Amino acid sequence: MNGAGGNGGGGAADCFKKGAIVEVSMDEEGFRGSWYSATVLGPVSKKTNKIYLEFHDLLADDNRFLRDHLDILLLRPLPPRELHRSFLLGDDVDAYHNDGWWEGIVTQLLPPRPPPPPPPIPTISHPDRPTSTSTSTSTSTSTEAFRYYSVFFRCSREQLEFPETQLRLHREWVYGKWVPPLEPHDAHAPTTNN
Repeated sequence: MNGAGGNGGGGAADCFKKGAIVEVSMDEEGFRGSWYSATVLGPVSKKTNKIYLEFHDLLADDNRFLRDHLDILLLRPLPPRELHRSFLLGDDVDAYHNDGWWEGIVTQLLPPRPPPPPPPIPTISHPDRPTSTSTSTSTSTSTEAFRYYSVFFRCSREQLEFPETQLRLHREWVYGKWVPPLEPHDAHAPTTNN
């Protein structure tokens, strides 16, 4: 069971308050198996069980960040990130690709190599956020080598390579807990958008 339903704690209100950063599962053709980060803009409607969100990386036709009312069952809290995790052949992972996290499986362990340069970030005008003129996602000039993995995406039947920094172990939000559970040494790892 994904999403907010049956979280067993204080209910959806605890995880999905206004201003909370969440992930949203997309169930539309071409988006199945992906999760996108968003900010909660309004409370859950008791009438429709929908919540008002603004996506962080998806744009509307007018080049503003997409806002939408979506069923709360499509939401989950932002998953924790485990720092410096290695993956094994056959691990179910989420890979950061096309502005979201996509479910896949590790099919090959590749030798370490330097990460690719970050892609430029387009400057987008947004009334609630300062305009950035940054042209990269990172200012780091590190030559540290990262392990790469080949990941197969069942939904799209694609196989792509990713550095370890763009992968996370695939987890489901089930009754208010992450499955599989966090490793003890990473139980307090910070959450990030990507």
